[in-house]
Amino acid sequence: MTSDLVPFELQAVSIAVLAAFLLWVLRLVRTQRLSLRDSLVWVVTTLVATLVALFPGILVRAAHLVGFQIASNAVFGAAILYLAVNVLANTVAGSQNAARIRRLAQECAALRAELDIARASPRDGGGAAPGEAGRGPMP
Repeated sequence: MTSDLVPFELQAVSIAVLAAFLLWVLRLVRTQRLSLRDSLVWVVTTLVATLVALFPGILVRAAHLVGFQIASNAVFGAAILYLAVNVLANTVAGSQNAARIRRLAQECAALRAELDIARASPRDGGGAAPGEAGRGPMP
């Protein structure tokens, strides 16, 4: 677990912080404040970060494989790419939710208009409609 690349204390703190973060994400899922689908991104990236914290040589090899001379530059590049993808995914989800809300509002308005028309129209025969005998006025 120890490496010449990262001091043991830094590795231990990193792993502890990542474990606490993972537990927090799982708690949010359990209390239904975060959906299971959305939590997968956080769980996977936390596990990858934990793997890199345990074995920092993986990061050095991956950085050189991609063409970075310094591993920290690869970390910053990956972080910027991750944030850009996350913002794009949230923007797409927000757009989809806005379209759903607009459609629901339109359906609600149409149903309310139908209900107002139904309440305003006189009933056949002056009595209660079938199935409404004994019921009070509609709210």
